[in-house]
Amino acid sequence: MTAFAELGLAPDLLDALRHLGYERPTPIQEQAIPGLLEGRDVIGQAQTGTGKTAAFGLPMLQFVDPEDPDVQALVLTPTRELCIQVTQALRAYGRRRGVEVVAVFGGAPIRDQAARLGRGAQVVVGTVGRVLDMVGRHHLFLDQARYVVLDEADEMLDLGFLEDVETILSRCPQGRQTSLFSATIPPPIRALAEKRMYDPVTIKVRAATLTIDTVDHYYVEVPDREKPGALARVLKAERPEQAIVFVRTKIGVDRLARRLGDDGIRVKALHGDMTQGQRDGVMIAFKGGRERLLVATDVAARGLDITGVSHVVNYDLPNSPDLYVHRIGRTGRAGDTGRAITLVNPRQRRELAAIERHAKTEIEEWSANGGAPRERRGEREARRPRHTKPHEREERRAKLLLGAGRRDGFEPADVVGAIVDHSHLEGEDIHNVRVLERFSFVEVPAERAGEVVDKVSGRWVRGRELRLEVTTR
Repeated sequence: MTAFAELGLAPDLLDALRHLGYERPTPIQEQAIPGLLEGRDVIGQAQTGTGKTAAFGLPMLQFVDPEDPDVQALVLTPTRELCIQVTQALRAYGRRRGVEVVAVFGGAPIRDQAARLGRGAQVVVGTVGRVLDMVGRHHLFLDQARYVVLDEADEMLDLGFLEDVETILSRCPQGRQTSLFSATIPPPIRALAEKRMYDPVTIKVRAATLTIDTVDHYYVEVPDREKPGALARVLKAERPEQAIVFVRTKIGVDRLARRLGDDGIRVKALHGDMTQGQRDGVMIAFKGGRERLLVATDVAARGLDITGVSHVVNYDLPNSPDLYVHRIGRTGRAGDTGRAITLVNPRQRRELAAIERHAKTEIEEWSANGGAPRERRGEREARRPRHTKPHEREERRAKLLLGAGRRDGFEPADVVGAIVDHSHLEGEDIHNVRVLERFSFVEVPAERAGEVVDKVSGRWVRGRELRLEVTTR
């Protein structure tokens, strides 16, 4: 394995790394640092937690002149949380070099941040909006910013910040060194790189993610009132080794478990109204293989990591395509194949098509003789617009921004659960849940958005106090 000393870093930076307990570079550091030290522009595709801050921060600190009071380096971040985190890391790396790192972000007094800039700063880390504001107020000058980093660029895109990023880059020197780090590289980010970067080196570090490549996907179209019978037929025909049946609400879990029991199918229920002891007992029995069928809400099943699940059944369509992928990720593990079967009513065809597009897979119509498709995706999509009712298209929803994401251990079920548990909304009122690295999006009925913000903000989930706001982006 490569050592940090082999990458060309200065002795004082190596001392700082040893003091911090860094032993060997991560893959993104090993691949990005040499190119950045050579002066190359770099595109790094990597998830949070792979060591990106050190990858771009160490070369930047090596080049910055601590005797020059001008702003020589700029790191743009999408959120204040990331801004603070990057600032703390850069200060730790550069402590022995005497480099001044200043953070500028919204939600804090401009006067204080302007005063810090006025005392001199070689490196500025800032959120896009506050940096633009500081530039406009003539507190921040970027004409000497020869090193620019766009951190978590795809989140900047999701928040609608790319136009502001372009404006900021236009204020920086033409001959600057630019690096861009992002978990994904969607077309607008690629276009920005082509326009604003010079012959960049592209580095891609894969992180472990949920996969649905080893899963066969099917749907059963059935009216809501006939779903319990349809599920019983599916379970009897499929004979799963172990299956998780996902239901949106706690009441729905209990009702379905009783109905299946009446049909002679043994199941265990799992939801948030059960005591911790009851939930632990069910989880232990299911993980140990003593129970074959589990009916659960997304919230109760979060963190459930079992390799022997042969089937996932979506009794209720998930609130978002992301949640579908997360549910399905619980089967088809450890080299095994899995089967995912989703029950949909005739009004949900459009939502099923959205899941197919998001998951980049075909969901075929299930049949008792093995799931052979009777209708292909293209045929289904062709007829779905004819069945979309006007009121479905016109439903007004508000998009909420929640200040927690994958970095905090959040899953789509956590977002849904926080809203269901602390407001008067039910699972079916919640749509288009997206969990990104550092924040999440969710859509709720527009007339209930204020209620959700008021009731859920300040609640604690996974050790984090939630902050919600309505976004127009």
